Amino acid sequence: MMSGVIGATGGKFVLLAATLLVHGRVDERRVGVAIAPGAATSSIAPDLRAGRRIAIGIGAMRTRADTPRAGDQPAGVALTIGRDLIDGNPIAIDFPARQLRLLSARDAARREARMTAIPIARDADGGMTVPLSIDGAPAVRATLDLASPDGVGAPVAGGSSRIRIGGVALAGVTATVAAQPRVGLLAFARSTVIFDLGHDRIWIAATR
Repeated sequence: MMSGVIGATGGKFVLLAATLLVHGRVDERRVGVAIAPGAATSSIAPDLRAGRRIAIGIGAMRTRADTPRAGDQPAGVALTIGRDLIDGNPIAIDFPARQLRLLSARDAARREARMTAIPIARDADGGMTVPLSIDGAPAVRATLDLASPDGVGAPVAGGSSRIRIGGVALAGVTATVAAQPRVGLLAFARSTVIFDLGHDRIWIAATR
């Protein structure tokens, strides 16, 4: 698990599919870091897998983590941070500003006081769902698929734009036709959110 967060300043990210790419450090070596909320486990390039714990830095944030499993990484990336590490540290993402911050528990609580919570339910198989309402219809459980680069999908006619996830109306989001209701990462593309997956919550500020 990650521990010992110091500071809360992150850096600019590039969104590639459902992955956020940032510059960071592993044991003071500058590397590309991929933050993938849809990945169940983290992984690290084999040549960085030295010792049982590693130091990770993103912006002014410093933390230490149990060494993730070794695995091949995308070009320019040495470390992929998945849900096993994200669960221990809330991540604030300002999508319009392309700004990412890893938060301490205290900083997360301060920010969340000004935001609205979207509850996450966990299925028996580990999947996550959130309440989704389209065009004023009663809410249904939609799969929270953070590995998907899409926005909102539902078995309704495409073009529906009155979207609510939990009690939050999302501006500028259009539902596309899908076999089952789902919510992907780009549903939040005009929002500032905190993914606090360890506490089964997404916190969201007003969309812009």
